[in-house]
Amino acid sequence: MSSLIDTTSTTLATAQANVLASTTAEVALLNANLKTIYLSAFNDWTITLLAGRPAGDPPKPPVAYVVAIGPDGFAYPQLGTSSVCDMPAIPAVPPPYTPPVLPQPENVRNVPAGDNLPVGYITVDSAGVSWQKQASPTPFGVAYYYVKVG
Repeated sequence: MSSLIDTTSTTLATAQANVLASTTAEVALLNANLKTIYLSAFNDWTITLLAGRPAGDPPKPPVAYVVAIGPDGFAYPQLGTSSVCDMPAIPAVPPPYTPPVLPQPENVRNVPAGDNLPVGYITVDSAGVSWQKQASPTPFGVAYYYVKVG
């Protein structure tokens, strides 16, 4: 059978050959579109995964179309049993960003968790250094801290 469509003959065999040729071309286009859509969906899933968001399971490749021949001898597209393409490799997830610990200046200390002492309170540490609790307004709320006073 020829892959070219014959428009000059009107026999049943010619009609079946023409349908086979057009169905073969249609199946190739269907599979190309399925592959493009799948690879786009896989890329979107990869972006979500690499961004550190929950991505779920990777999308599976869809089943490819094949050319089937009916009992009347005419070809038609039918879903096959194999995938349209192989699943791409799953990228390695980068470790989450951990910001570096910045050293505190010698004259300022953070307020420890659970500290509910009033602003202005002065405490003395084990080395005999005095620290005063202070507050400063910020765009995010009030910041509390201790400043060395002696």
